[in-house]
Amino acid sequence: MTSREYVRDYTIAALVRRESDAELMRELGVEAVVGSLDDGDLLRRESARASIVFNTADCDHQPSARAIVQGLSERAAATKTRPILIHTSGAGVLSTNSKGTGVSLDKDPTAALLWDDADAAAHAAIPAYAPHRLVDLEVFAAAKSGLVKTYLVVPPTVFGRGLGPFAENRMSIQLPRLIYQSLAHRRALYVGEGKAQWTNVHVADLAELYLVILDAAVRGIAPEGLEGLYYPTSEYFTWSDASDRIGHVLYAKGLIDSPIATTGLQAGWFWGSNVRTKCTNGEKLGWKPVHGGTKEMLADIEWDTALVLRLVASGRGSRESRSSA
Repeated sequence: MTSREYVRDYTIAALVRRESDAELMRELGVEAVVGSLDDGDLLRRESARASIVFNTADCDHQPSARAIVQGLSERAAATKTRPILIHTSGAGVLSTNSKGTGVSLDKDPTAALLWDDADAAAHAAIPAYAPHRLVDLEVFAAAKSGLVKTYLVVPPTVFGRGLGPFAENRMSIQLPRLIYQSLAHRRALYVGEGKAQWTNVHVADLAELYLVILDAAVRGIAPEGLEGLYYPTSEYFTWSDASDRIGHVLYAKGLIDSPIATTGLQAGWFWGSNVRTKCTNGEKLGWKPVHGGTKEMLADIEWDTALVLRLVASGRGSRESRSSA
């Protein structure tokens, strides 16, 4: 019996910020916990009740990660069993060796040619100042304690429509922000030459990886702790290709003056770095992306644009979204 078959035997709880979302969760048979990531005592108590925790909310919120680890550690001490923590980081943590100037990989000699999640030593050497790293170190500290079974998922650029009742109002981070920047500047933009490469993955394939890890973690066969790294990978793309597609979509809607993308974004890891990954650990567990790669990602920019325009129309377009990249 796999975890997908006996998951119905679990009591599933979810943290939500609004009572309206709590009502929908209850209709779905999910126990709703109303609160926020800043409710440290609440997160600690709820984590102490759980045998498995998925942390997918914010890869840069250190206090909440610390509270979750504390709660799971308390459970481990009380039950003499090791609970499971599947934590979401982001591929930005892999960007520190890149120049961040939008140049191609052959012009970026300090950038890693390929990050492989089976290379735990390379990941362990990432400096503390890397994006998301301080939160990841909370997870690794829990792994070193021996009390918690930890698994670190490091998503790249996530694209596509999600699944389930909340998917219509949820977006990823890098592509929607790039669309928003293009709207704000009235032209599609990229960093430098726009030739920096990143990895992508469809949101449904990413969700599948979480289930694969859960199943293997419950059965005790998944790499965990300092070796429990998972870099979901479909294909690679250049940021100029993404910006070109954004330019054509926005121009067709009459929202910008030219379909041609140009340089102009500030250098940095977000859109200017080279981050290419390989998911060896996930593949060994049987995970394989089936929802496409770069071609599908570029086609789905139409969907991302619709979400961004809806957000702007609601008056919330200037708010910062949480990132897992």
